[in-house]
Amino acid sequence: MTLWLRDDVGDNQEAKKEIKQLFDQDIFDTPKPERLIQRILTLGSEEGDIVLDSFLGSGTTIAVAQKMGRKYIGIEMGDHAYTHVEVRMKKVINGNDGLKLSEVLGWKGGGAYKFYELAPSFIAKDEFGNSVIDDFYNDAKLIKSAKSLE
Repeated sequence: MTLWLRDDVGDNQEAKKEIKQLFDQDIFDTPKPERLIQRILTLGSEEGDIVLDSFLGSGTTIAVAQKMGRKYIGIEMGDHAYTHVEVRMKKVINGNDGLKLSEVLGWKGGGAYKFYELAPSFIAKDEFGNSVIDDFYNDAKLIKSAKSLE
């Protein structure tokens, strides 16, 4: 049995302060403190491991993973992938997020990340329920995607 006290891993109030410091606003109901994610990553991974966060939110997990030398994959469908996660990661990479964990870890910035946006599915259903090529894809897009498979 394990007990993690707020003095050791933070709490939601601390996390809300971190979010406000990063973004001047608070749009997340239950942000996670960086110290909590640090504890989880310390116990569940080693430097160089890949961390998956399939509900990225404000990007806390990948920000901490970057600072701790982990690789990561973050997935987000909301606009805050651009308005929050991308903004936050630029600050982390530049070493100027200003958060306490950066100071504790001696994080001065560095590294990089790649940001990908997935296209819609090729297949859609028409009004009769038949599988057809989605209207998003015109001839030029289909040719370009076929060439990328070569």
